[in-house]
Amino acid sequence: MPTLLWFLIAFILGTTILIITTTIAANKKLKHDSQNLWTNQKSLENFIRPNHNYSYEFDTYKNRFDENLLLDDKTWSDLDMESVFHSMNFNFTAIGEMRLFATLRNMYKVKDENLIHQFKTNISFRNYVSLQLAKIGKAIYPIFPDQLLHIKRNNFFMLCTYLPLIFMILTFFSPSEGIALTIASVIFNMILSGSLKKTYNQDLNAIFYTSTVIKKAHTLQKLEDTPNLDVDFSHFRIARRFSGLLGRVNSSEDAFVISLLIKIIFMLDYHIFHLIQNSFKKYEDEVMSCYKYIASIDNHYAVALWQETLDHYSLPQVNREDYLEFEELTHPLIYEAVSNDMSINNHILLTGSNASGKSTFMKAIALNLVLAQAVNTVTATKFNYKPGVVYTSMVNQDDILTGDSYFMTEVKSIRRLFDITTSNKIYCFIDEIFKGTNTTERIAASESVLSYLNQLPGYRLIAATHDIELATLLEKNYANYHFNESILENEIAFDFKVKPGKADTRNAIELLRIMQFPEQIYKRAKSFTSKTN
Repeated sequence: MPTLLWFLIAFILGTTILIITTTIAANKKLKHDSQNLWTNQKSLENFIRPNHNYSYEFDTYKNRFDENLLLDDKTWSDLDMESVFHSMNFNFTAIGEMRLFATLRNMYKVKDENLIHQFKTNISFRNYVSLQLAKIGKAIYPIFPDQLLHIKRNNFFMLCTYLPLIFMILTFFSPSEGIALTIASVIFNMILSGSLKKTYNQDLNAIFYTSTVIKKAHTLQKLEDTPNLDVDFSHFRIARRFSGLLGRVNSSEDAFVISLLIKIIFMLDYHIFHLIQNSFKKYEDEVMSCYKYIASIDNHYAVALWQETLDHYSLPQVNREDYLEFEELTHPLIYEAVSNDMSINNHILLTGSNASGKSTFMKAIALNLVLAQAVNTVTATKFNYKPGVVYTSMVNQDDILTGDSYFMTEVKSIRRLFDITTSNKIYCFIDEIFKGTNTTERIAASESVLSYLNQLPGYRLIAATHDIELATLLEKNYANYHFNESILENEIAFDFKVKPGKADTRNAIELLRIMQFPEQIYKRAKSFTSKTN
């Protein structure tokens, strides 16, 4: 037998052994890493992938939902929901990340308390499920199967997948010609594979990722403590069989690189793609059920671990009455935050000095209303509420792209609150209403807007202002609460506790003194306020 043929056989055997041994080693490492994440309260990846597309599921399917019930872009931005998302993103999979993002936009719910309990208390269950989810991973952010277009099979490309193998067999009968043709077919297939990858890469990745999702859904739905899944997995035998090979397309492991090289030479990806594409299209609903199933389990793990990172949390209680009550409520993004209690059965108007805690308090309420409905978790020891939608007008600024001033941006933000069409409860939060205009017009416009919103059925308003006059004008329809401070020598101390009634302290001029403005400025300002009061 020719030396080159022996070399070819040895290369194939050596490559196969290398792939098997390094795959085993990689799986052991993945198992070890995934099992330590819970104790260390870390995610599998401590970086944000440059190819991430968290909002893809939300953007793709939001038109299928009532837009009035989804968390809109302004509210998402005002409440810094991006940071909330990252704080609880302990997902193992890309589809889990995308579903969690959509969940926080009020598209889905994470509410299986039994599954969360299993993740917290059943170590063997948690470790096994974590490993299965980790094997799906985040290397690919796929297009969802129901968004893919069917790609027609090219018979010439299919023939090319067999050419290297045919010419290898020819080597046994005619070594010189066989080896030459094998090398030529390998080079041709590598060039062709590169060209096809550029054209169909997104579709290939989506199909291959889906194969792994289906395989892991089939594995996890067999467990006693996981939810049931109504899918006939016999429809996807080929996809499950090849998922292990296909799932390595984007891996950086050395053996996987060799595996990728073999797949390129034999154009295996293209061949297998067409073997499984038709079944995915034919049973599209079942494929999407597998996606939702895996993403939901991933989200329940993420929420379970996120709860463990919080200073305190509880499960909210739902009431059908028109009130909101909470105890020891805190902002979920603030470590060791000061807590507050309140029972709300009327509109609220908050007054108080700068930096006294008004905005943070309102954001804490709004955030917990969002979290209560999305992930059935609140950062409070008690939270009793009536479910509803959340809208905010809080963090406004000049918009350079549109040319809108601060005030125009604020006007547009508040204007959208009048057009919410839903039978659900509507929670509106407005911070420093009409801050961007003069005092006289601000008070007039604010009183008119808040009085108008008071007349709308189903609304619950919580607004903040620096204008004490506004608190007096609206006291028949708005309950007054305030935050205050204590001035001690050259320091201003805040307790960040909400109190009933209107604010009776101001700190702006005292801050001038504390920050060592020229004494003449401080005295003149102090004298002016004494005269106007």
